[in-house]
Amino acid sequence: MISTIVWLQTAFIGDIVLTSAAINLVHQQRPGIKQWLITTSLGKEVLGDCPGLSGVLVWEKRGGNPLTGFAEVKSQLSGISNSATVLLQVHPSFRSSLLARYLGFPCIAYKESSGSWLAGTRVKKIAVFHEAQRIALLLEPLGFNRQQIATCRPSLTRPPGNQEAGSVYTRLRQLKSQGKRLVALAPGSVWGTKRWLPAYFSALASKLGSDPQLIVVFLGSKQEGALVDEIIGGIPPSAASSETWLNLAGKTTIGELKSIFNEFSLVVSGDSSPVHFASAYNVPTVAIFGATVAPMGFGPLAAHQQVLEHPSLPCRPCSDHGPQRCPRRHFRCMTEVSVAQVYTACLALLKK
Repeated sequence: MISTIVWLQTAFIGDIVLTSAAINLVHQQRPGIKQWLITTSLGKEVLGDCPGLSGVLVWEKRGGNPLTGFAEVKSQLSGISNSATVLLQVHPSFRSSLLARYLGFPCIAYKESSGSWLAGTRVKKIAVFHEAQRIALLLEPLGFNRQQIATCRPSLTRPPGNQEAGSVYTRLRQLKSQGKRLVALAPGSVWGTKRWLPAYFSALASKLGSDPQLIVVFLGSKQEGALVDEIIGGIPPSAASSETWLNLAGKTTIGELKSIFNEFSLVVSGDSSPVHFASAYNVPTVAIFGATVAPMGFGPLAAHQQVLEHPSLPCRPCSDHGPQRCPRRHFRCMTEVSVAQVYTACLALLKK
């Protein structure tokens, strides 16, 4: 009889958001099972307050001696009985497989994971499933059925009392109290070919900002600050006013982001983590896909959403993540998704 599940997930932040679907499924269906999560420091910020988790352990994969990190994690889990515990290895890297084996718990991993032979039980990923459901497939050997798995959705909590939000939350609430609607533009991505063109975002911001009821809010990491500055610099002077846009790129913690996310009436993003945050808060979403395609399993899951992409390029998708530059040097997958198309999709979702 399993009494404890240990999740091992140290992937990108968007993947960690999607892991909430499986954690919440266990919490809802079998609340007596305790769940622990091994993740990165950013992952702890995302899921540290997840009601389904008994605790979160930080394992930083980079920097320092990895064996020391292994020992620290094992020490923190020393009070958990091996006989009633199972480890679910979400992250497919060989390093994660080694840690899973080192911890000594019975392990369920994907057949496709590097080092999957180290796990006692292996499950096959189902390509047609969304990544949130593919993560939950690790629960199938524990008796969760496909219907439960296929219908689970990511969900994040807002920090209680919005204490994490501070002046950012206050500012957005003030705007909403004035009858404004907030549209978030998230132009960044680690992968270059997942980014819609900065000039296109500038034009979209200008069009949206022409509506006196709309405020455009730019989101991004500190590393994406220069990209957002470029986009804001490309907005025509007549529209480039603090009355029509707000730049939060690099200015919000994860806690602040979680506090403000469902204040948005719409999120516009490429194939990146803001799509998954929007899914977790059920915020209407326009997702622009370039080098990758939504059927790969990372599309939006909000009740109201639209995916925009080139309809007929045979070179899509060109890789699992999307390379930094177009391999064929034309980048038509993004240049031929027009501002007019995205603007029309935004208006349609704002009307719902």
